[in-house]
Amino acid sequence: MTNTFKTGVIFIFAVLLVFKLNAQPKRFRGKPIEVGITLGASNYYGDLAPLIALNETHPMGGIICRFNYSDFLTLRGNALFGQISGDDKNYSGDAMRYKRNLNFKSNIIEFSGTLEWNILGFGETQRTNPGSPFLFIGLGVYKFNPMTQFNYINGLYDPAEYGDLSKYDKQWIELQPLSTEGQETTKFNDRKRYSLTQISVPIGVGYKKQFNEIWAWGVEFGLRKTFTDYLDDISTTYVDPQITTGANTGLSTALADRTPELGDVNLTNDYGTNETLGASRGDVNYNKDWYMFFNFTLTRKIVGGKQTCFQF
Repeated sequence: MTNTFKTGVIFIFAVLLVFKLNAQPKRFRGKPIEVGITLGASNYYGDLAPLIALNETHPMGGIICRFNYSDFLTLRGNALFGQISGDDKNYSGDAMRYKRNLNFKSNIIEFSGTLEWNILGFGETQRTNPGSPFLFIGLGVYKFNPMTQFNYINGLYDPAEYGDLSKYDKQWIELQPLSTEGQETTKFNDRKRYSLTQISVPIGVGYKKQFNEIWAWGVEFGLRKTFTDYLDDISTTYVDPQITTGANTGLSTALADRTPELGDVNLTNDYGTNETLGASRGDVNYNKDWYMFFNFTLTRKIVGGKQTCFQF
């Protein structure tokens, strides 16, 4: 028997063996666990977005892990990243917002756990309820850091009062350290500096469906209830520029009140002028900010599940 003949026999035997093995029932044992990725869009609702501004939508993504406790209950862990932003210029028809002239952006990093209720029951195979809408609620920890871009205007900022601000031109400035609303100054000691790591409550709705016995896809929309009004660094009232400058720097004063950047001498009685110290800078009713994700998911079963037959 030549070597070529032997090789051919072995190859044919191997192919037949593979077909035989793939025809046998494969068994996942125990409750199924899935891991996967999620991609979509993020946005926010707050003092700089009384309505959702679609042009402030940003990409988001992350990884997820699901433990299908039963057909109706799924436990899920998330590690997500997105970005939120807002700008008064989006509402230029509103004179008050036009005069305020504030804006921000912030990255959002979230770690959360949620409970999914599969309304129709979510089977682990294509033969038993392969798709279902679901509702979810959970608890998350997220990190944010509002920033704004400083635009230096020659002649607007007196160096004797503000210091040399030209070195900050076009830079993105972190707002929390500047205490733009007088946080923890002597006069406003009751205004505490907000933490950049906080708790959120994810709530939302979605739909998921099995591709086959291993893969599943889904789509969902989730809101995040927060317990801060400072996702955008805006909440209460303007304070005396001497307070912000004395406690921090002239940069704090310049970014707390950005009305002068408009260069309009008629803007004197609503937002941020010395004549109206204590005027509202944000929502004086202390309504909290929200952020949200609209995303697609793709998950793969890695362990556990009902007995089923499938092809690799």
